[in-house]
Amino acid sequence: MAEASSRIARVAWAVSAMVCIFTAENIWMDPWVAKKSHHKLPSFAPEALGSAWLLILLVLVITVILLMVCQVLLIRDARIAVWKKSLTGILVVAAALLSGGWFVATSGTKITERASTPQMHTVVLRWQASTTPNVRYNLYRGPFLGVHPDRLNSTPIDGSTFTDTSVVSGQTYWYVVRAINSKGEESPESNETTVTIP
Repeated sequence: MAEASSRIARVAWAVSAMVCIFTAENIWMDPWVAKKSHHKLPSFAPEALGSAWLLILLVLVITVILLMVCQVLLIRDARIAVWKKSLTGILVVAAALLSGGWFVATSGTKITERASTPQMHTVVLRWQASTTPNVRYNLYRGPFLGVHPDRLNSTPIDGSTFTDTSVVSGQTYWYVVRAINSKGEESPESNETTVTIP
């Protein structure tokens, strides 16, 4: 009987660990990887309220209930070491909490809130004008420090201000300005400035 209880404890540990790994990947790792890859890599988090999401939710609920039953069985068995009961309890609680966090993070409530109240963000950039006469400017933006591949203006800017309306919430951008003389030659890049969009 004690051997069977030890097997139950080991199964509970393994299942709890799998639930924790899956939910942590969906809650934290998946968004981080998506942000770092600029959403080029596929996401393992299911679409909110889709059939796959409902199936995973059902599996998580049943799994957590079974883990709690295993914990109750282990607690009632006096032959099982206290450390095994405690470790199983910690893992079961962690699996239950992370499953709840997974539900909140993937249920679509945050997506619905954003969709219902879209927020438009802009970045207003100002720079010190060049003392050279007849100078205009090109403004460049990039996703990383020292990397500015995107020119934001289609025609050279006459003044010393520009409003970037194509920013995305949650992203960080790095900007530089290059002066253009009357021959169309660009100067080296200005000092870099960075903006994180809320």
